[in-house]
Amino acid sequence: MSIKIDKLDIADQMLESAIEEFLDKKRFFTAFNSAGVASEIYAKAIRLKGGTESQREVIDAAIALMQKWNAPGSSLREMKKITNHLKNGIKHFDSENDRYIELAPEEEAMYMIAEAMTNSEKLCRAQTPAIQRFTEFGRAKSIEITAQSRHVEGIKR
Repeated sequence: MSIKIDKLDIADQMLESAIEEFLDKKRFFTAFNSAGVASEIYAKAIRLKGGTESQREVIDAAIALMQKWNAPGSSLREMKKITNHLKNGIKHFDSENDRYIELAPEEEAMYMIAEAMTNSEKLCRAQTPAIQRFTEFGRAKSIEITAQSRHVEGIKR
């Protein structure tokens, strides 16, 4: 039986799934791709409302910094290609050269989930228990990284 469903509800489900795959099952590629789908759906809704999605904000900030530092600039198209390189690299297998990809799966999945969550927040979507769990995970990870950084600084002195 066919039903009519809001695509933002689909994005919510994909984000929930991404978080569960990441936190509970450590399936980072599944988490990465599910979060990517959610982020793209949210991003389109944000643009349709006249807003700016997370990825575009990052690209705009990078372009602004390049201009400030008089660095050779990249076009918006080139910057999108760079930011989508990993997502497209995972999906496409056009030749034997595409069979392997080098990446940090846990970190990339974490960044993609964070991007989807940011876009979800821009649309005032529900902050579900899974999203709250991932937020707490992110806080704990940030504290861990800060502690490691301070430890390394202490060793250097």
